Amino acid sequence: MNTLEILDTGLNNQVDIDPTAVLAPGIKIVISGRNNHLVIGAETTFGGGLIEIRNHESSVVIGENCRLTGSFRCRATGTHIRIGDQTTMMMAHISLHEAGMITIGENCMLSGDITMDVSDMHSILDSQTGERLNPARDILIGDHVWLAQGVRIMKGAQIGQDCIIGSRSMVLGAIPANSLAVGSPAQVTRKGVTWDRRRLPMTAALNELPTPDHPDGGGIMMP
Repeated sequence: MNTLEILDTGLNNQVDIDPTAVLAPGIKIVISGRNNHLVIGAETTFGGGLIEIRNHESSVVIGENCRLTGSFRCRATGTHIRIGDQTTMMMAHISLHEAGMITIGENCMLSGDITMDVSDMHSILDSQTGERLNPARDILIGDHVWLAQGVRIMKGAQIGQDCIIGSRSMVLGAIPANSLAVGSPAQVTRKGVTWDRRRLPMTAALNELPTPDHPDGGGIMMP
């Protein structure tokens, strides 16, 4: 691991960065408050950006063998970010302005200019009662999800495994597993799909595509 400067102005905070993790020069890690926890797993590369944990009892947990660039900001007490193993991220901005959790599964692929937050950041009120109408809501992204360029993930979004979210789409609700969804708000345009990081030939036979159990062939995938 490269020499890294961590600014911790709080109390009883814990940082666990695996010795095999690689953090590029210029990475900023800023922690304040108390009882916060940062974890970066083995063989993970963090190519640029910011990890910021404010206030108290919050955490950022990044799995193993990830390749990430972006910002991760826990701005309120009780805020949590979880990123699964083997997930890649070109440039995403993940923030929590209110208590809640953002979970991103394993082997996900996030392109550039992606944002997500559990909060609207400001209050919407009933004009008669003054009651707040827009509480924060968690975000859950399943395993093996591809978010294309410029996707916006709004509070309360749930995306099932093996989904593809098209460029510039805005996800407001639930997207079922194995779906292709596009638009603002994102709507499912095709079901029964999955995806592969490789650019496979359009004529590839289904029985020639790989699966985890048969990495050299035997899989089933929609082209």
